Amino acid sequence: MMLQHTPDSLISSMRLIMKKRLLPLLASVPFFLTPLALTAQDDSGGTLPVEGADGEGEAVSTVGHTVIRSSSIVKVNVTSQGYSPRIPWQKQQSGTRRGLGVVLDGRKILVTGQIVADATYIELELPESGQKLPAKVDVVDYETNLALLTPAAPAKEEDFFKGLTPMSVDTSARIGDSIQVWQAGRVGDLIVTPLEISKVATEGYVVPNAGFLVYEAIGIIRSEANSFTLPVVKDGKLAGLLLRYDSKNQVATILPAPIIDHFLTDLKDGEYDGFPGLGVKFEVTLDDQFRDYLGLEKDAPGVLVSNVQDGGTADQAGVKEGDIMVSINGHEIDSRGDYDDPQFGALSISHVVRGRAFVDDPAKLVVLRDGEKITLNGKLSRKDPEDYLVWPYTFDRAPRYLLNGGLLFQELSQPYLDAFGDRSAGGAILRLSRLARHPEEYEEAGRKKLIFLSAVLPTPSTQGYEKLGGQVVNTVNGQAINDMNDLDAAFKKPQDGLHVIELADYPFVIHLDAVSVERDNLQLMNGMFRVGSLKQLD
Repeated sequence: MMLQHTPDSLISSMRLIMKKRLLPLLASVPFFLTPLALTAQDDSGGTLPVEGADGEGEAVSTVGHTVIRSSSIVKVNVTSQGYSPRIPWQKQQSGTRRGLGVVLDGRKILVTGQIVADATYIELELPESGQKLPAKVDVVDYETNLALLTPAAPAKEEDFFKGLTPMSVDTSARIGDSIQVWQAGRVGDLIVTPLEISKVATEGYVVPNAGFLVYEAIGIIRSEANSFTLPVVKDGKLAGLLLRYDSKNQVATILPAPIIDHFLTDLKDGEYDGFPGLGVKFEVTLDDQFRDYLGLEKDAPGVLVSNVQDGGTADQAGVKEGDIMVSINGHEIDSRGDYDDPQFGALSISHVVRGRAFVDDPAKLVVLRDGEKITLNGKLSRKDPEDYLVWPYTFDRAPRYLLNGGLLFQELSQPYLDAFGDRSAGGAILRLSRLARHPEEYEEAGRKKLIFLSAVLPTPSTQGYEKLGGQVVNTVNGQAINDMNDLDAAFKKPQDGLHVIELADYPFVIHLDAVSVERDNLQLMNGMFRVGSLKQLD
């Protein structure tokens, strides 16, 4: 191959074309494409103040620029390993998470619940020096996605915290306020991204069907090595924690300070009660024809109660399906289900219960029933995950299961359903998903947990049953199955040498030879399926 010489005139033409095409593009590149290391620089090499970095931040002068550091944040490194929802005797592959924790009074570190979920080891690290300290979870609330960490090595605690300053919480933020997202750089430098609050609403954090207050803010957040828990700061005080970031639309969703303050206030008496819930589902009454059907006047407030959760606050107070809920604790509910919040304006009525009240606070509910206004009184309560028919989440615990003769029985949980992803669109998983959304029939029947046949392992006892899965168990050996303990007890009492299992769906009845089942159980232990235990009931 011969190399050809390019004439100078052609090179000049090419440069001119590239200049004409590239300059407009470069001019349109936004400022955020340059590194946001938050280093301020002047011509003399002196120190420049950085707006909003006072309070708990400090400036460290270097040659030519200023690096802003904070004594109120630490790095949090977590190793985690959860159980497989579908193979409950096996653990999933271990993983690591990194984030930032906020230093609070009492040598406590505030993080999101996500970062410590299924944690096997937690470590705190000073951003600048790299000094490390083991830590443990003091309190965690996965519904509000908040956790407090405490040191796990008392001998090293004093030295680790000697240079750290607790950060206070600021609940005053409103729409239009300027805030900052803080990140720690590789050598401990504080990377600050300015944002502006554009919206306040209520939505779910991590756990389904649990909506709480959120801020939405507009801005560009530089991605660093911290994948979980980034503090959001206003005037040097904690305004929230970053929940998620939509890079396409440049929208940050923030777990706000009022929820954090509620979490910390609840802990002051030494016990954590959690956030209360009302326990209802409602339908908005915006449609004029719908309002006529309900008998609501044109500007009358209220929403239609479409479902009342068994054992919840509303149920205990006497609210019934079909009631028109007009107000809660003096806050009138409009046709959208909103009330007029003194700080944020129109906001979902759920915030009155979940954000502005505590467990055991009084609940005064005004409803319309058959055209008559009724006042109902009760106390706000919280339903623990253990109390749900279907587990809403299963962090930090092994799934309950029982394996007998190759038939695998489990308690239905939302993580199990989620494990199928898009494949849950049909078949047995769709049927179970519907039961999870509408568990009323089974709750009224006294079921504590929904026990179902989740899989069939190939054994001599299960020949012909290999394709079964997803059927709810009604009885075993004539005993009603309301939870996993019932199932365990029932299998200890075969009928005439047989186990008789009655299901809610086809094939409706399964018969297993009890002697063959015991033989198969011995083969299953530590066999090809790596079964370490035939049951997990705790």
